[in-house]
Amino acid sequence: MKILQISTYDVRGGAARATYRLHRGLREMGQSNHTLVRYKETDDASISGVTIKQAMDPNSFFLNVPIQEHYINAHRTDISNTLFSLPYPGYDLSRVPLVQNADVINLHWVAQFQSPVTLKNIFASGKPVVWTLHDQWAFTGGCHYSGGCEGYRKACQKCPQLSKDPFSLPETMLSDKETLFKNANLTIVTPSRWMGRCARESRLFKSLRVEVIPNSLETDLYFPIPKDRAKKRLNIRHDAVTLLFGAIDGAEKRKGFFELVDAMRFCLENDFFQDLLGKDQLRLICFGSPNEKLESMGIPFVSLGKLGTDEEIRDAYSAADIFLLPSLEDNLPNTVLESMSCGTPVVAFDVGGVSDMITDGINGHLVEAFDIRQMSETIVYLAVDSDKRAAMGKAGHERVLTDYALNFQAKHYLDLYEDLLPHKKRSKPDEKDKPEFARGMEGNSEISMSASQVSLSTDLGPRFSAIYDPMLFETLKAYTPDIYAQLNTSEMDRHKRLSQVDRLTDLLESCEADRAARLEQLKICEADRAARLEQLKICEADRAARLDVINDLTAKLKAKKIGKQLEECLSLAEGLKQELDRETRRASAAEQGWRALENTGVVRKARKVGFIKSDMPNSLKNGADEK
Repeated sequence: MKILQISTYDVRGGAARATYRLHRGLREMGQSNHTLVRYKETDDASISGVTIKQAMDPNSFFLNVPIQEHYINAHRTDISNTLFSLPYPGYDLSRVPLVQNADVINLHWVAQFQSPVTLKNIFASGKPVVWTLHDQWAFTGGCHYSGGCEGYRKACQKCPQLSKDPFSLPETMLSDKETLFKNANLTIVTPSRWMGRCARESRLFKSLRVEVIPNSLETDLYFPIPKDRAKKRLNIRHDAVTLLFGAIDGAEKRKGFFELVDAMRFCLENDFFQDLLGKDQLRLICFGSPNEKLESMGIPFVSLGKLGTDEEIRDAYSAADIFLLPSLEDNLPNTVLESMSCGTPVVAFDVGGVSDMITDGINGHLVEAFDIRQMSETIVYLAVDSDKRAAMGKAGHERVLTDYALNFQAKHYLDLYEDLLPHKKRSKPDEKDKPEFARGMEGNSEISMSASQVSLSTDLGPRFSAIYDPMLFETLKAYTPDIYAQLNTSEMDRHKRLSQVDRLTDLLESCEADRAARLEQLKICEADRAARLEQLKICEADRAARLDVINDLTAKLKAKKIGKQLEECLSLAEGLKQELDRETRRASAAEQGWRALENTGVVRKARKVGFIKSDMPNSLKNGADEK
């Protein structure tokens, strides 16, 4: 079976992350699943982005700026500041090969990507289309969360989120959706039972099949790690009770951060909380964009900013002792699943699909919506009882493993796809497109998918088309003074900047002239340096030559001195030889005299009678021996 997911984003935002997890789960089951997105950020080869074929249509500007920015955004009421988006223009995907070859198409969050007209082109293929609702925009006149309004059940008349709406825009949008979606082979899937009830009660989808299939997450990435270790990684004391919250936009009203501020103020009235503060054993940490008031509560605050990896997100949840979800309106928040999977209990208002995941008192606590006092009491209760927190965290982790693993969600979707698609129409996936999961999701076995070229469609539904020109005219009339004021402000700013540019230009020219003069001086200095260097080389050559002469003379001098010493030694030796010859002659004469005396008759008679007893002196004997 060839399955195609369609989403505005691939991983940016909660809806995109939920879509990507379904994408992974299906591929890990060996399915030929691809995703087509408007904005691609990952390097996953099984996800394809789109590029626009033609130049921008002027109507696209009129739809995105005068109508969206001025008619809608400039007239929002205080009820909600959550996205309220015009469903035009859209990108026509009907000729994209991925769409044409798919057996089943699964739409997700497609605002700012698909319009009712381009969706009709997809429905016209006759293929089974599943639309997973990550918010309420699909069946309303433009709001992504109704803020408690149930106008989508009838006609979205007199929208409470718009302070000025002379053309009944939400009613028109809902009517066009109803007209363009007619006879579509469409099945609705909602992650939560609450969203399922809203879809079944809506004017647009009340006659369609609506299934509830919860989101999932990667249990191999989100798992508990020891809290001491996780806190150390975030530079938090191991004994600090740590409260975590997070959101993309802390100023969004439905996220409930103003209610959380009030709840924390009540917590600070509690003696136990004050004792923790006094001992520096309390931390409030946040990922995403925190509300400024929470940072000035007097509780040590740690802003983690945007966490870039699953590991960083896991560490944040694991470091927390309690995860706080003050949302006043939500579907099936990924943050609850992520916290539970990491073994951290959740305290949340009982709204939307939160109760699908949390069983009060078992794996977290549910508080009645807007009951700030009860929220604060529940936070204090869990902060006091570490054993209760540990038990709830364990129960939450086990619940995720049982009901929210990737394969659990993927199997339910696959069962739905197979039920919608007649067996005879099911195509076989290409063998080359089968992922080899032994190499991982991003291995070399994946197909290289370049961006698909698509056309930007500014075609409008019948009712909106009828009011478009007068609406645009009135909007431009109202918008023109603002544009003119902005133009005047911009022109004044331009003149100021131009004057600044002129001053900087003069300064630059002066600096350039000075630089040129210094550069010329530098050239002169360089020439002088080169000349001096050449002279130095000549001097060095002369020095080397003189040094060679000195060495030669030194060698010669040393040789002459040794010869003189040798001559002196020879002369001394000759003198000694001559003296030795004289002494030898004297010794020889003395010996001869002694022997002549010994031969006389007188001496022989004297020796005979004993008058002479001495022998020849040793010196004469030695002399004779030497001879």
